[in-house]
Order: sequence, then C-alpha cells, then structure tokens
Amino acid sequence: MQFDYKQFHIDASPLDEGGHYYARAKIYRRASVGHEKLEVKYSGDLGDYPSDARAIEAAERWAVEWCDANSAL
Repeated sequence: MQFDYKQFHIDASPLDEGGHYYARAKIYRRASVGHEKLEVKYSGDLGDYPSDARAIEAAERWAVEWCDANSAL
C-alpha cells in the first residue's frame, strides 16, 4: 500500500514469508517534479501478523505516527 501523507510518500508493503506477514514501511520525502524521492526512514520489521491487511494497518499506523513526529524536519 502506497500513499502520500503530509510532505511524505509512504510505502507500507508487508513481507510475506510462509503465511506470516511482516509489517514494514519505507518513508520518502516527496521531491519536486522531476526529482527522485529521497528515502528518509525505514522501519525494519514491525512484527508479524496473520494477514497482509493487518500487517499493512500496523505499518501505516507506524508511518503516520513517525511522519507526525517528524514533519517539521
């Protein structure tokens, strides 16, 4: 699941490993038109979940909280 939030672009795509879904997110600062996005934070694994939907929810929640705490940077 990818989406924009404030001045960031979030990729909250879980890792599927044998029926376990590991929540993780990458946060990029959105760049001007014509420039690549700059990665600013990678969550690492945020826990494993029984479904991809639950893993995505956890990763999105973590990413939004991080963006809220760091949006002035």
